[in-house]
Amino acid sequence: MKINKNVLIIGAVLLVLLAIGYWLLGRKNIPKNNQETISPTEIVLPTIDSSVKVDLQSVSGGKDVTLSINNIPSGTDSVDYELSYQTAQQGIQGVIGTIDVSNQSDYEKKITLGTCSSGTCVYHQVVGKIKLTLKFTGDYGEKLFEKEYEL
Repeated sequence: MKINKNVLIIGAVLLVLLAIGYWLLGRKNIPKNNQETISPTEIVLPTIDSSVKVDLQSVSGGKDVTLSINNIPSGTDSVDYELSYQTAQQGIQGVIGTIDVSNQSDYEKKITLGTCSSGTCVYHQVVGKIKLTLKFTGDYGEKLFEKEYEL
């Protein structure tokens, strides 16, 4: 009877070990991150009509630029602008802003290439081209203009 008890104990221990082993092996096959990675859909904006004329001119010895937009499409409410450029000491810098152009067909704005605070300006020394991106927003939706300018 003692042998049967030992066989039962050994059998029970083996059964428990097999159950633990099966459970551990089963967990390794389950991915830890069950969440799906959802990447954002990139929205491609149509370009603005070629009748719209955009120019960027250097003024004040390269400290400022004048942004000129002519033939702004009717129904345009605003234009978001972004200028990005490489500088000699500070790497890539830029300027962003929004222009309200409701009921205007032409617009001109002087933009400082640098930072101004309390009446004191620190100007960027631009190296190379300036990339200009304009996003026109109106009753037609959104349209894009992109161009690089050598000043």
